[in-house]
Amino acid sequence: MNIRVHGKQKCVEKNFMKNQDDKVHIHTTVSKKTKELLMNLSDSTYGSISNVIEEAVDLIKVRDHLLDDLKKSDLDEYKLWHLMRSDFSMVAVGRTTFMSFIDKIPTEPQENNNCIELIEWFHDNKKISTLTLYEILKAIKNIWIAGNYFEKIQIKSQDKSEKSPKYGKKFEIAFFHNYNQIKYGKYWSQYFKTVLEKEPINCVCEIQLRNEVFYIEIEKP
Repeated sequence: MNIRVHGKQKCVEKNFMKNQDDKVHIHTTVSKKTKELLMNLSDSTYGSISNVIEEAVDLIKVRDHLLDDLKKSDLDEYKLWHLMRSDFSMVAVGRTTFMSFIDKIPTEPQENNNCIELIEWFHDNKKISTLTLYEILKAIKNIWIAGNYFEKIQIKSQDKSEKSPKYGKKFEIAFFHNYNQIKYGKYWSQYFKTVLEKEPINCVCEIQLRNEVFYIEIEKP
């Protein structure tokens, strides 16, 4: 996967409460304009000026690849996309270009892609063979939403024998998009089916297509 489709940027509310035990005072000055922005961000989104500063520092750490104490699986979609873009040399294309690209449903990107590499990268370079099926699907969900290919991805456990979905072997995953064209779902559903059924994941998949959503039932024997 080496392309990105632009879409409407999503605003995601997050909880920025930090551990109070490691708080320290800092003394500095900023411009009036910066102070106004800090106050506005504090009131509208982040809850306090300290939370705004800490989030800004996290963004700088991602930009400069200072990732010693950050896990990719904990990053929001904006930060994750920034790392994907730099680590995998991804480029952005428009919706029309992408739809033209998949017009004849090419098989080469489905057969030869870096999906496994992306999943392992997301889980801090753990081998795919050490990941559970749920961890694999979670990586797909976060990566493909960060890449702006889908508006929403839902993972539902279908394995009643497992109390925690983390260890389940049967799932339904739904991919929601707003293209209103069956070929978009046809392309991506076949892409993921190919990845999940091949070595080393070796699952069995069934696809259901709709205009703006597709479902994949996945079971690991």
